Amino acid sequence: MRKETTLVLCHRHLYDDVDTLEKEKISPQIINRIKRIRLIYTIWNDYPLKKDKEMRDTLVSMFGISQSEAYEDIKITKQLLGDINAASKAFHRFKVNAIFMEALDLARIKKNPIAMIMAGDKYAKYNQLDKEDALEFPWDEIIPQQFVPTSDPSVIGIKPISNIQERIAAMKKKYEADIEYVDFEEIGINPELLKEIQSYGE
Repeated sequence: MRKETTLVLCHRHLYDDVDTLEKEKISPQIINRIKRIRLIYTIWNDYPLKKDKEMRDTLVSMFGISQSEAYEDIKITKQLLGDINAASKAFHRFKVNAIFMEALDLARIKKNPIAMIMAGDKYAKYNQLDKEDALEFPWDEIIPQQFVPTSDPSVIGIKPISNIQERIAAMKKKYEADIEYVDFEEIGINPELLKEIQSYGE
């Protein structure tokens, strides 16, 4: 059975208690890591403007791990938040939206309606709230075009020529005398080499 990655386990068990994790036969090392990731995931959800360094220092001081381990936990947390990768657009959109909301809160506290309108306008445009949601195209309802082979050129707008075979024979007979035959020499090919060449196409 393929071993599941920490990211997959975090997606499934991020907020499960320790008893549940132990019943799933998850190792103590991974359980401790899930606890660490759960902590910074929760902090980042509440305070998305916190920097990586702050998260690193929190992990190192609370869990006694190395800085490199802390950065690995941060990377996985960003994957969970952005759901793509550590530098994903989804994660950065998450942070930018948090900045807009913070700006709205500050404008509200300072009772500055112009600033509130500007922040709200930026938020709406950034999230394309001024545009209608794209309709999902019903691909499963598309019926493929049925093509039937035919020798009738009229199907593509070409006027058919009557007695075409007879006319071809007449043209061939008319110009057959003008065909120039040239001398040629047969090239001897080693039979074994010929078999080897032919085998490449099989």
